[in-house]
Amino acid sequence: MKMNKVFALLLVLAMLLASSGILASCGNIDHPVFPEYVGSSEPENSEAPAVTVEDDTVSSDTSDSDSSDESDVSSEVQLLRITSQPKSLTVSNGGSVKISVKAKGENLKYKWYFRQDGESSYAAMKGYTHSSETVKHDGKWERMLYYCVVSDGSGNSVTSETAAITLERLMRVLAVGDSICRGGRNSHKGFVGDLGLPYLNLGQNGATLSTKQTSVPNIPQQLADVNDYKPDIIIADGGVNDYIYDVPLGTIPAKPVSDPDSFSDKSLATAMGGLQRLFALMKSKFPEAQRYFVITHRTTQRVPTKEDGKYVFTDGDRYVDWTVTKNKAGYTQQDLHDAIVSCCKVYGVEVIDVYNKSDLNTADSKYRSSISFNGDPSATESEYVDIDGVHPLDRGYRECYMPVILSHIKSARQSAEIPLEIIRQPQSRTINSGEKVTVSINATGSGLKFQWFFKKSDQTSFSEWKGRTHDSESVTPNETWDGIQLYCVVSDKNGKKLKSDVITISFVKG
Repeated sequence: MKMNKVFALLLVLAMLLASSGILASCGNIDHPVFPEYVGSSEPENSEAPAVTVEDDTVSSDTSDSDSSDESDVSSEVQLLRITSQPKSLTVSNGGSVKISVKAKGENLKYKWYFRQDGESSYAAMKGYTHSSETVKHDGKWERMLYYCVVSDGSGNSVTSETAAITLERLMRVLAVGDSICRGGRNSHKGFVGDLGLPYLNLGQNGATLSTKQTSVPNIPQQLADVNDYKPDIIIADGGVNDYIYDVPLGTIPAKPVSDPDSFSDKSLATAMGGLQRLFALMKSKFPEAQRYFVITHRTTQRVPTKEDGKYVFTDGDRYVDWTVTKNKAGYTQQDLHDAIVSCCKVYGVEVIDVYNKSDLNTADSKYRSSISFNGDPSATESEYVDIDGVHPLDRGYRECYMPVILSHIKSARQSAEIPLEIIRQPQSRTINSGEKVTVSINATGSGLKFQWFFKKSDQTSFSEWKGRTHDSESVTPNETWDGIQLYCVVSDKNGKKLKSDVITISFVKG
């Protein structure tokens, strides 16, 4: 009887404990941690290497036995993975930049590695153990490559992409054109000298785009003669003198011409023919330079009076508005503007449209000069354009030309171009059958793209590995992988390509 009472008491106690949830546990679950899977799932392609894709996470769902509690108890293992890669940066001489990487995982640790130009291997930087660090330029290097190794509390690790820190430098400018570029009677710098950048100004007064006037300088030839200067920016102007000399406008091109020597003499004797040769030269001689064309302000020419065989400016002078007045070749300055814009579009040259984007218009009395410049510095304080209405003075450049130009050339500095370079080649591996394997490549450059290729042991040529377009790809091979060969092609935003070493994945024998 006593035993029955004890049993009943224990039964009641158990029911009470169950209703409180204390006994409703499913026990502890040891979650396996899978290596990171990088890349996309395998497309349906019988020729592609077969792999097994593993899930990124393992989760367990349990529910309380008490129906009144509707919440689910779930747990998820957080896999180690990088969510934001280090970025390529520029640094001023003696300045500092902040490098960073973001990752997800548990109990993360960080270790940064660096290599300067001229060094053959990477070294860990002492004390660089946080997700974000500050790197100071010590004046001894122009480029430093870096990456981070992130590890978690379980001993797993993942390596970031490699990025570059490059010492910034002033951009070099090459200017070609006519008196507007050269500075006319104002100076020898024109707008070019006010950019605050190293420059070479080859503009010449009276220069034309066309070759019709053989007695004046030719703007395309100015560029053709440059052999010992490598610009980051090319700025050109021209066309006003072609209008003045009644040069035929020529035909607006439908597509670009790549060979600057392929134009006929007849074509080069027109404004558009000369402009096309100029643009073709820009691209062929300096393919990586930024290319701009400045279109001159709206111009009204003041026509002087001839007295005693000399031309002098008087209050009775008349004005000719070039924007609406056709020259003897049958076009206006507006027509010339529209044709230049169309040609720039065809050749991918950026238009700096002072004509439309500035207020400078010598038909407006506000911008007309009352005195001739003639070397008098006082004219630069209050006058926009020389008394002839054509040549800008200091104020005209400063207030009307420079804001439009600088809105296009947004930065006075740029980094040296980060070259396409394979930093770490993929490595051959020998693995157990069914073991997960990661193939990876590390490269620097701008706008990088990756494509892997494969060749099985029974095949004679390589094929594109569809869907494998990352710098790192993780897969679990099947038996067809034994002896497979792989390589990666890396390309940058400029279309340059590099092929990696060919690697082999083999299985352990026996």
